[in-house]
Amino acid sequence: MRGRWLLILAGAPLVACASPDVDVARVPLCGPLASLAPLPAPQSCDARELAEFSAGFEERLGERAQRAMVRVEFDVTAAVKSLCVEKAPGYGSDTARRALAENLDAILAAPPAPACLAGHRLDLHRYEAKLAEAMDRQTRCQEQTRITRETQGGPTTVRNAVAPGAYGVYEREYERCLERDADWIALDAPGSARPAIFVKPEVPEPPGPPAYDTASRCLRESKVFEKRAACIESEGWERLEPLKR
Repeated sequence: MRGRWLLILAGAPLVACASPDVDVARVPLCGPLASLAPLPAPQSCDARELAEFSAGFEERLGERAQRAMVRVEFDVTAAVKSLCVEKAPGYGSDTARRALAENLDAILAAPPAPACLAGHRLDLHRYEAKLAEAMDRQTRCQEQTRITRETQGGPTTVRNAVAPGAYGVYEREYERCLERDADWIALDAPGSARPAIFVKPEVPEPPGPPAYDTASRCLRESKVFEKRAACIESEGWERLEPLKR
C-alpha cells in the first residue's frame, strides 16, 4: 500500500498430491483472537532464542504452509498443544491445512518451546502470509482498475510497467483500490527485492489509526525509508521482515 513497490512472483507454488484420507479437520481455521491463547508479554522471551525457535519450527511446518499464518498454542509445559491456520487468499489456507494435517503427529511431538511460551501462542509465517495477501490485493486492483477504464471507454495503459509504481493502470485509481480496507502498509525496502510490511499487533481490537491515515501522514513527511518506517512504527505498527535463516 502506497509504497510503490513492485512484487515479482518467480513461480507459483506447487500443490503436491496428498493422500485423500488425510483428516484436514484436525487443523482448523483459527477463531477470533480472543478465543486463543495470548501472545507472550513483550520482552518476556529472549529475542534471539525466540527467533531461532520460530525459524526451526517453520522449517518443521514445511514450505507448503508458508502462504498462510499458522498460530501455535502451547500448554503449561511449553509443549505444542494445538495449531490453527488463518484464512489466506486463494488456496493458501486449504494447502496449509492439508500440509500440516499430513505431518501433524510429528509437529505435536516437537521438542518443548522456550519457557516463556508456556500457556501462550506463537504466530508463524506472518510476513509470508501478509505478503501473499498484499500480492493478491495488487493483482485484483490491477485487473479491477483496467476493467474500470475499459468500461468508461478510456485507455487502459499510461506507460510501460518497467519500474516500481508503473503498473500499466492509472496510479491514483490503483492506489485507492490498494488502500481500500487495507490493514497493512508496504514500503520498498532499500537493498531488498521484497517490501517491508507494517501491521497492527496480533491482539483483539488493536489500537491506533487505520492504515490509510498513517500512510498518508508518514509518506508525506519524508522520502527516506527509515524516517517513514519510524513514523509508521510510532503509531503502533509493527515492521515485518522475512525470518533470517
